[in-house]
Amino acid sequence: MGLASLALAPIARAQTRPGWSPTGPLDGREPANPEDLSPEERRHVPVLMLPRAARAGRPFDFVAQVGVDPHGMAPAHHIEWVEVAVGDERVFVADLGPRVAYPIVRLSLVLTETVDVTVRAHCNLHGTWRTRRTVPVR
Repeated sequence: MGLASLALAPIARAQTRPGWSPTGPLDGREPANPEDLSPEERRHVPVLMLPRAARAGRPFDFVAQVGVDPHGMAPAHHIEWVEVAVGDERVFVADLGPRVAYPIVRLSLVLTETVDVTVRAHCNLHGTWRTRRTVPVR
């Protein structure tokens, strides 16, 4: 595969990302009761690792894992993509698949005001799941 093919591969994949749109709503399934997750919810709900409060303008580590127990990544059943949005702005999307061992993403975020952070993950069999948390900024 030449360099041009490698450069175009991510663009082509982004255009065929199932259940995702760069301008669509930030929706997805959520647990009926976050305090009592079903087995399906335990495998699919994004789990966010956030600070109690962020410092305005200072970067912090943000980690999202798909599932309380990480979702399996077999060819027949896996997470296809994970997206992170700050407020209404999509700031990160990663294409995953069975070659990725665990559906976990880590990035550095910078916030300037208290805002909702939304993570969505798309399972090839069970659709899109969402978790939204407010991150206070001081």
